[in-house]
Amino acid sequence: MRRIIYFIGLIPLLFASCASLDGAGKGGSVRSEFADLPAGALLYISIDTTVAKELAGTLLARYKLNAKTMRTFFNMTNRIAAAVYPERTEEPENRRFLLIGYGKNYPSSLSAFSFFFDPAWKRTKSVTGGKYWRSSKNRLSLFIQKNKARISDADPFFAEDAAETPESFTLFSEGASVSAWLTRIEPINRALARIDLPVTIPATALFAAVFPHGKDWVIAFRMETPSLAQARGLVSVLSMVRNALAGNYIRGDTTILPMLLSEPPSIDDSAIILKSPPLPHETLAGLIDSLSIYLR
Repeated sequence: MRRIIYFIGLIPLLFASCASLDGAGKGGSVRSEFADLPAGALLYISIDTTVAKELAGTLLARYKLNAKTMRTFFNMTNRIAAAVYPERTEEPENRRFLLIGYGKNYPSSLSAFSFFFDPAWKRTKSVTGGKYWRSSKNRLSLFIQKNKARISDADPFFAEDAAETPESFTLFSEGASVSAWLTRIEPINRALARIDLPVTIPATALFAAVFPHGKDWVIAFRMETPSLAQARGLVSVLSMVRNALAGNYIRGDTTILPMLLSEPPSIDDSAIILKSPPLPHETLAGLIDSLSIYLR
């Protein structure tokens, strides 16, 4: 999560010198949430920046990123889709993230002109045969079209199959300003072990969605399980967690747990649904930041 936030902060620095906010409009329709991303990621994220611009700005400001240049990027972008991959320390050149910005009037020609005269950027051949700009110094790769920008720490294109978004995720996240799909639950179980909670979540995937609620936001989580029986078992596990929280038996940073378990979970088919009370921007930004521990 932190690497995604860091690299988003670099994008407008490339745009700011060769584009203005004039003419930034709404466009860049897409087929589905993650159709332009490869399969196999640990985490997929979608952000509707036309609605969540202030939320995204609040989150990015926590990392002291330039507010003016961030405003430039967000005013030119309607939606962001990103894929995050688990870190492999023995293979440092492997892709850690791929981010796509959908917008209108990205300065593709002027950016290419700027990169051409910058020795830090080199034209590089993609695995698909096309060309993109690469800065080894920043470990950043970039390909800009008028209505789409691809950013990665590796090749911004891919030869793998595209990600297939689960239908249950699409239905669950409808109307959300921010949505995420954690494809494997192991990071959550490792995080629970780090706070000395001896339980294992019997889920196959985790969906998260952030919905506007007046001036505040509501977070919803959906934990997918293979069967109704396992969903009921997961409710029992969550009841144990609530009891442990009430008895102060859990150590470590558990900010998000009491918030998500403030109300009993509900069951939808073979999935568990958790919802938070309405949260202001700053609180939600802090919670999203704290969730990055689950991907370590």
